Amino acid sequence: MKRKDLFREGFKSVFQFTFTKAEEISEAIKEVWEEETGPNPKQKQISKETKAQKKPKPTSVRKRKTKMFQTLSLPPGASSDFFSLCTGCNECIFACPYAVLFPVTATDSDKSFPHFDPNAKACHLCTDWPCITSCPEEALIPYEVSETTPKFGKAKLIKDFCINEKTGESTCNACFVTCPIEKTVKFKGNLPVFSQTNCTGCGLCVETCPSFPKAIQIKLIQK
Repeated sequence: MKRKDLFREGFKSVFQFTFTKAEEISEAIKEVWEEETGPNPKQKQISKETKAQKKPKPTSVRKRKTKMFQTLSLPPGASSDFFSLCTGCNECIFACPYAVLFPVTATDSDKSFPHFDPNAKACHLCTDWPCITSCPEEALIPYEVSETTPKFGKAKLIKDFCINEKTGESTCNACFVTCPIEKTVKFKGNLPVFSQTNCTGCGLCVETCPSFPKAIQIKLIQK
C-alpha cells in the first residue's frame, strides 16, 4: 500500500466514528437549540395535538441554523454557492495535513458539510491548498494569485487575559512570532494590536497564545 493510501485510510478510520454518529450528534444539537429557543413555561402546557397542528415558521428555522454556525467557518476557497455544490464527500477533510476540517451535519437535512473552528484549531494557510485541490466538485475555488489569502475573520485581543497586561511588561510575543502574515501584529506599548486589514482570521495566534483563557479570539465574518 502506498504511503498516500495508508495516510488516507488512517484518516478514514479516525473520522469513521464521527461519520457514523453524525445523525446522533445532529439530533443532540437540535435538542439543545430547541431548549434554548423553545417556548416559555406557559407555552409548554399546550397539548401535543395543538403543537402538531401548528407549522414551524421558516424564519425561526433560519435563525436557529444561523446561530449554530456562528462559531464555525467554511474551508478556504469556499464558493458563493458552496452548499449547493458540496456533496459532502469529505475529500477536503482527508486532504488537510493538520486535521483542521471536520464534518457538520446540517440542521435541515442529513447532508454534512466541512467546517473548522479557528478558535479551536487554526488553518495553517498551506501554500498549495490541498483542501482546495482535492475538491472534485469545484465547491472550493483555487486562489488566482499565490499571495492571495482567505478571509475567515479578524483577531481581537481580550486584554484582561493577556500575559503582558498581567505582568505590565513585554513578557510574551507568541502571537507576533506565529502570525504568517507580515505587518498584521504590532505592539502598542506592551500589548498586541491586530491589523483589521491584513488579518485573515486563520487562528494561529489563538492556537499559540499561552494564556488560559485565551487572550485572543477570532471574530468570524458572517456571510
